[in-house]
Amino acid sequence: MRRIADRVWRAGTGLPGEDKLADEFCVSVGTIRKVVQGLVHEGVLERKHGKGTFLTSPYERNSILRFVRFTDRGPGRLPTAKILQLEIQEANPLVADGLQIKSGSKVIYLHRTRIAKDKVILVEHIWLPHTFFSKLVTYLQHESPPLLYPIYDEICEVRVAGALDELKIGQMPKNDARLLGVAAGSPCMRIKRAMRDFNSNVIEWRISFVPSDRFLYTVEVR
Repeated sequence: MRRIADRVWRAGTGLPGEDKLADEFCVSVGTIRKVVQGLVHEGVLERKHGKGTFLTSPYERNSILRFVRFTDRGPGRLPTAKILQLEIQEANPLVADGLQIKSGSKVIYLHRTRIAKDKVILVEHIWLPHTFFSKLVTYLQHESPPLLYPIYDEICEVRVAGALDELKIGQMPKNDARLLGVAAGSPCMRIKRAMRDFNSNVIEWRISFVPSDRFLYTVEVR
């Protein structure tokens, strides 16, 4: 995990063979195999039959869009993003708690919409620790990428590892309701997310709002 965090291995990169890793870490092949299997179970690594073990791209499995119903789903078909507000702020107690930083610390705030076929389907409020993402501000002043996680990696060398999502039925805030074209206070799904890197740092905290008729969550239990 430390090597992944230090970007020794990148997404899509094949790991050395288990026998080589066992020699390097001075443990048995059986121990390495258990470690690798554990990371496969967590979604960090994936085994490809006949090819080896590879580092996954976490932003592909962690997209917030899996909670949203839109018609144009499919590979490469992503809703566009529009940044409405981008500014540097001091973290209030709520944001500081979400990011696990001190209140008053410098953060980057993003307010943006996700749009599919000219219709806003999702509104997001995103906070990022300025310490990790100072280089991001200049980029986002000119670009509005559909996915932020690969940009975190490319611009700031911050790689996301996993997310903790909290879903709760609520009422649509007035300003976001206007953007979504729904009535203020109408039913919605509020999604709070704390995203961590491979060193267990919280590197993003966001609150997203989805109208109830545009919310979709599918899970397979075995």
